[in-house]
Amino acid sequence: MSKRENQILQLLKRDPFIQQQEIADILRISRSCVAGHIMNLSKKGYIKGKGYILSNDIYTVTVGAANIDLTSYTSAKLIYEDSNPGKIISTPGGVGRNIAQNIALLKNESYLISVIGNDSNGKILFDHTKSIGVNVNYFHKLDGEKTSICNSVIDENGKCVVTVNDMSILEKLTPTLLAQAKSLIQHANVLIIDCNLTEETLKWLFNNAGNVPIFVDTVSRSKASKIRNFLSYIHTLKPNRTEAEILSGIKIETQKDAADAAHWFHQHGVQRLILSMDAEGVYYSEMDNTSGCSSAISTNIVNTNGAGDAMMAGLVHCWLEGMELKESIRFAQQCSALTLYSENIEIFPKNRMYF
Repeated sequence: MSKRENQILQLLKRDPFIQQQEIADILRISRSCVAGHIMNLSKKGYIKGKGYILSNDIYTVTVGAANIDLTSYTSAKLIYEDSNPGKIISTPGGVGRNIAQNIALLKNESYLISVIGNDSNGKILFDHTKSIGVNVNYFHKLDGEKTSICNSVIDENGKCVVTVNDMSILEKLTPTLLAQAKSLIQHANVLIIDCNLTEETLKWLFNNAGNVPIFVDTVSRSKASKIRNFLSYIHTLKPNRTEAEILSGIKIETQKDAADAAHWFHQHGVQRLILSMDAEGVYYSEMDNTSGCSSAISTNIVNTNGAGDAMMAGLVHCWLEGMELKESIRFAQQCSALTLYSENIEIFPKNRMYF
């Protein structure tokens, strides 16, 4: 679905009896252009029959990692090669699972495609993810496999200083397994992919997603390079500065550098780049020359883990709502900020008011 089609669909959802000319006036395009987009929406199955009877199947599909997060917090300055006092907590995690969970918490229909072992950790992940409201029909339990675990150390400033992951089970999320969900994927409103997947699996997804907009989380600098040959398939790419440098070969130190990198990504087919610039905020750019920098939101950082996942969920939510990019970025940053001052990776931690 194109950006314009998505905007029209959101207007029809709010008022199924809206006239084509009214849509044209709101979007500042011609009525004939509106008619053409509505025809395309009908062909794609988003509108059923006359009178703008809308399909109720508005949903997202996320494909990526699901794991148990073990997080160690130091209670004083971290001392290397020594025993450090602190606390260790265990929570449901995984980039793909976190994104799917937060999309559901934002009141969107959210499917997760991932793999877990048929063990105690797998049961915890499955039950928690289902209880949040994520559709787990394609959350596969594999006999004889160990549910992945990610172990992180957080220093006194809330920064993750090292992570060790045991995620070999993701190699079992193969094209053969994904083929069971091919129809689900091809009829989604958004497909979200994280780069924890194998290159073979990523290739299958890019080649079989059809016309569905693909949002990609690069995950880490060591995994970002997996998508180098698939940039033209990506609608929205959300790397940090280092990941963008690895993909583009452009050193990013200033906003001018970020603009140059964005131009490079657009030349290679990426429609939207959402570039995390750490304390400087977020640089964003769309292929139609909409670009800018949104300043960072000041917050007390407890744990940076999961902040990027919450931001991706916010971006997806805003896309489904037909929001403009600038507005979407600020909303997504707010989602991210909510996780930064919490040990919980959810956008809506228990007993916390939202925004």
